[in-house]
Amino acid sequence: MTRYDFISKHYDTFLRSLERNTLDMFRQRFVPMIKGYTLDLAVGTGNNIKYYPENSKVVLIDKSVKMLEIAKQKSLDRKDLDLKFINTSVENMPFEDETFDTILSIDVFCSVKNPFNSMLEVKRVLKNGGTGIFVEHGLTGNILKDFMLYLTTLITYPLAGSSMVRKPLDYIKHAEIQIKEYGYLKGSFYYFIVRKEF
Repeated sequence: MTRYDFISKHYDTFLRSLERNTLDMFRQRFVPMIKGYTLDLAVGTGNNIKYYPENSKVVLIDKSVKMLEIAKQKSLDRKDLDLKFINTSVENMPFEDETFDTILSIDVFCSVKNPFNSMLEVKRVLKNGGTGIFVEHGLTGNILKDFMLYLTTLITYPLAGSSMVRKPLDYIKHAEIQIKEYGYLKGSFYYFIVRKEF
């Protein structure tokens, strides 16, 4: 049982303000960009589901069984979707190489145990020519903002395993995935649109 199993019932309540003021606008912008057979990483309680395009085929993974159960409940109104829920971590996914056309990651890499290995897993299961959509937060380069992020991490990491001071761009470069577009969003959030090419 993971720590997220223990907090699953209260997770949406804890993050209600962040979801309403920040994450939901990111979901509205980036989730509809998915195309083809899609993998949605560490979906939590399933807040991306309502923004999937009609008739999408998506595999949703999370290491917390309890979080996935809540996500399944949120999917009941989307009869137009072909969804599969799998209890697994991002670090060690049970998929064949080059399985997915699109991989979606929103607010994920702050919490994975080994972000470098996790990004290599993403590359492995993404098809050649496939697209990765990442919306992640991390260090900003601003001394004051980053100091506050370090202080926040002293609370968030012990409680939820979430680090505010990671560098998602480093993980993408490590996996040698081509960055097609990236930019600043809000607060300490950035987006990266990447493509797997050889």
